[in-house]
Amino acid sequence: MPDQDDALKSIEEHRQRIDSIDAQIVDLLNQRATEALAIRSLKPSAQLGLFDPRREEEIFERLAQVNNGPLYGDDLRTIYSVILKVSKEMRA
Repeated sequence: MPDQDDALKSIEEHRQRIDSIDAQIVDLLNQRATEALAIRSLKPSAQLGLFDPRREEEIFERLAQVNNGPLYGDDLRTIYSVILKVSKEMRA
């Protein structure tokens, strides 16, 4: 078992990696939001409604297929439900 100093150093290293991952997630979420806004602007020309529940289910199914854990499928669905809700509420 590591001693306290080693454990504290390891915790700090993990936190730095998490901070880096968080920055990447924010960047990717903003990229996703940009794509969602682009799709939203095209939907009227394509004569599509703004909300497509079938597409949301496709997203959830695809996420379940690519999820290798340790997150549970239900947890990913919860996270993406919020992402999709925010996407619908975004203003261009």
